[in-house]
Amino acid sequence: MISRKGKVPSPLFTVESIGIEPVPDSHRYGGAKNLFWVWFAGNLSFAYLVIGAVIWTFGLSLWQSVLALIAGLSTYWTIGYLGLPGQRTGLPTMAYSARYFGLRGNRFMAVVSWVNMLGWETVVLVIATYSMETILQLLLGVSPKMSWILLSLLISAVLELSIAFVGHALIERFQQWFSYIFGTLTLVVLLAFMPHISWEAILNKTSGPWLSGFIPAATIVVAASVLSWVTTASDYTRHLPRKIPGAKVVHAAFWGSVTSTGIMMLAGLILGQSAPGLASAVNPIALLLKWMPAWAEIPYLLVTMIGIIAGGILDAYSSGLSLLAAGVKIPRSRTIGVDAIVSISATLYVVLVSQQFLFSFEAFLTLIAGLLAPWAAIAIVNVARSPRTSASAAMISWAAGVIAALCTTSTSIFTGPLAVGIFRISSLGYFLGFTIALGIYLLWSLIWPLKQAEISNSPTN
Repeated sequence: MISRKGKVPSPLFTVESIGIEPVPDSHRYGGAKNLFWVWFAGNLSFAYLVIGAVIWTFGLSLWQSVLALIAGLSTYWTIGYLGLPGQRTGLPTMAYSARYFGLRGNRFMAVVSWVNMLGWETVVLVIATYSMETILQLLLGVSPKMSWILLSLLISAVLELSIAFVGHALIERFQQWFSYIFGTLTLVVLLAFMPHISWEAILNKTSGPWLSGFIPAATIVVAASVLSWVTTASDYTRHLPRKIPGAKVVHAAFWGSVTSTGIMMLAGLILGQSAPGLASAVNPIALLLKWMPAWAEIPYLLVTMIGIIAGGILDAYSSGLSLLAAGVKIPRSRTIGVDAIVSISATLYVVLVSQQFLFSFEAFLTLIAGLLAPWAAIAIVNVARSPRTSASAAMISWAAGVIAALCTTSTSIFTGPLAVGIFRISSLGYFLGFTIALGIYLLWSLIWPLKQAEISNSPTN
């Protein structure tokens, strides 16, 4: 049964049966603090150390770098704001977006979201597998063999996929446990880095350019963190009781995300000046392992592995909901099986056949952000109101934003024809795509608005 006192349901390991249909009031539980821990744990990833180190590559001073970090992280309000429809309607994000993209158009959007989530889920498995393999080597003193790699992958996949398979209640509880235990352990590990930090070099950095330095640094923070989560926001608010004030929901998601992401990126910012190779390291986990005292090696690797898996659990759960929103007619729990087949196969290819494939794959996922930013612009407009214009307007606005974003984006596998100057060294193209989609959509709703009767009778309302 579901507790009516706002607590997590008692059968914690009962597989969640609700798919993308609205969560009824009788099945809602928890509070804003539960949402805080979901996002805190989901963003406590050592991968953010690298993003923090990348900020130094733009030639900024310490205070400019911190300001760029704050500016980028401030956009996490969108995760809280985009979660409000979930609490209000009980729908996950990619089901709610059918209200303004239409049923057919939204299926394509849901596929984009699924590919994005599944892709990052695979990246998580690859990194977790390498971390687990190193832990086994240190504990057992064994040399790396295929059998140990496969065992490491199995352990990582079970941790990530089994919790997502069971569903929201277990995810919420795991994220809270993880935050308490591994959040503390993360601080201990970060303190172990302190003797290696060159404070003099950090404090003596001179100020850099604002246009070609500060702005690109801030946009990369957004692209590497906030943008990858925009299609998942309501997935973790739809189980909250309606009586919780919306402001508390927004604040919980915002501060949960900003606190952990900020700690990790700030640590990467500090470490990056002392370890210049961190920003471009092929294996940053192995690079930082060399700095660890013997007593901290296992805790460091555990935090690295479990930290990134906590984010992977959210990827797996939300990718399943996106797959259902795309029109796949299977129970929610079985979508995890689809994810398992694809993500484990891709991980095996990376760790056994071609490690270089991972870099091209990450570049592809970065490119997908060019499709997500225009989607987010249209989604933000429709949080607090019914759509004021047609689904065609949403699709055309989105397409225009995507074209603008891709034309001004540069990755290792694709460079847009207009990706020159500041656009070539930043993620500013995503913001251009966001702005163009937002402008066209708002203008369209003013020039060709739907009549009130059309809004009320819309099949997606």
